Amino acid sequence: MERNQEIFRTVLPGGGRTGTGRMSPIATIKDVARQAGVSISTVSRVLNNTQSVSPELAEKVTAAVERLGYCANAAARGLRVTQTNRIAIILTSLSRVFFTTVLEGIHQEASQLGYSLLITETHDNIQEEIRAVDFFASQWVDGIILASSAYGTDKTTRDHIARLGSLFKKDTRIPVVTLEFPLNNAQVGAVVIDHEQAAYEAVRYLLQDLGRRHVIHISHPAWHYIGQKRILGYRHAMENAGFSLDECTVLEGDYSTYSGHALTRQALKRRIPCDAIFCANDQIAVGALKACEESGVSVPEQIAIVGIDDIFAASIVSPPLTSVHVPKQEMGAAAMKLLHSMVENGCAGRRKIIKLDYELIERATTRKGAENSLKFLEW
Repeated sequence: MERNQEIFRTVLPGGGRTGTGRMSPIATIKDVARQAGVSISTVSRVLNNTQSVSPELAEKVTAAVERLGYCANAAARGLRVTQTNRIAIILTSLSRVFFTTVLEGIHQEASQLGYSLLITETHDNIQEEIRAVDFFASQWVDGIILASSAYGTDKTTRDHIARLGSLFKKDTRIPVVTLEFPLNNAQVGAVVIDHEQAAYEAVRYLLQDLGRRHVIHISHPAWHYIGQKRILGYRHAMENAGFSLDECTVLEGDYSTYSGHALTRQALKRRIPCDAIFCANDQIAVGALKACEESGVSVPEQIAIVGIDDIFAASIVSPPLTSVHVPKQEMGAAAMKLLHSMVENGCAGRRKIIKLDYELIERATTRKGAENSLKFLEW
């Protein structure tokens, strides 16, 4: 019996409730042993696959488990066997469409490797992230994949980052791999893209290839690593094209379509010079596109729009959105493979940072009649 099947199997025999309306008693390992006519140690060997058992005894134990609806207690079993075959996924927000495909990549790889997934979100709150890490470590997961909000120099953040390299269950380290950007901890792996360079190339495309002169940037929160790196890329491209920092306009958003919509309407109302908008992600860009439509501004004739991530919506909005494609499914799969390697090797050796490539996909928000590329459309 696979461990992940044990973890999620119902523990209530006979459908959940007795005829009296009270919950049926939860089957124990003693009940399984009694039902199968074997010792408790034999049941344990079959469930944990720690020693060979005759096919006849194994069949008796399996049949008893099925009849009783027995579920092995993963935490109790961990007192003897440290590997639980469970991985924790901690994301900043499940509402960020970006993570949908990342999760698909993690799930596909985890399924092949025999892991179950436990998932939560932190809403970009460092205290929530700390609590989530502590909770999953107490559940003895085998490893953690983390989209972190830990960026800053305050003591709480520094202590949290330091702790991520020293999480243990018994004497076994719980490895951590971060998504999108690395943390300042030599024990923590990462799967990333070069955010500054990706932003630079998107803005250079608007300036050099399209000849736009007034590019504004709707950013992620400026306190965050990714927000800062994409702002730097934008400013670097503008400076290289001969613009001063005074001619760079950064409107700080969050990650949402709402912020893209509100800030674009604000820019249009204030008549900020603008013939192109570089958005820090596609959800922001969709909001900017909607604001232009409502204001009677034609895209791309009057304002060109570029996003980053290339989520599925980029190909199906009207007009289709030019975006920097980030290989999201590959990011998830690579993170799961890296974490599995760290679990198997006991986090030995130097940490690994995997840097993924990206690609600008040109569509109709920047060039009229551009191919509506479905090359990376992911459902």
